[in-house]
Amino acid sequence: MMKVSFHYVPGEGFDSDDGKDKVRIYFSQDRKDERHAPTELLLLAIGSCTSDDVLSILKKMRQEFTSYRCEISGEKRDEHPRILKYAHIKYIFEGNVDADKARKAIHLSLKKYCSVSITVERGGVPVLYSLEINGKTVDDSVDVEEIKLEEEA
Repeated sequence: MMKVSFHYVPGEGFDSDDGKDKVRIYFSQDRKDERHAPTELLLLAIGSCTSDDVLSILKKMRQEFTSYRCEISGEKRDEHPRILKYAHIKYIFEGNVDADKARKAIHLSLKKYCSVSITVERGGVPVLYSLEINGKTVDDSVDVEEIKLEEEA
């Protein structure tokens, strides 16, 4: 079982306080510059979940990356409920990484292992990804649904 908690800080927003020795998270719906909005936390959750999978899979494939960065973007709808129109994950690698192996790791994560991105996608939010290796775009804005078609073919 998982459990988290937070409390309200008047005039600021919310602070996590799950009683463990975890780093506090500060968030607010009011767009405070120093606090993440809840939807930004969702994007961070997507990115961290899939990144953990992808890096683990690539290590098992003996891929030697020297650095890794993940950028996640999304846009909310104008009408209520202001849910995400899409989530876009950009995987950025430096080092000796084979594009096909990186692509396979990403596909496994997004379609089989990353519970956060799969939950979002099943909720009707398109999940897209891009892959960059050593400054070169390998894949750009691939839709998770295309991955399903590739797997079935």
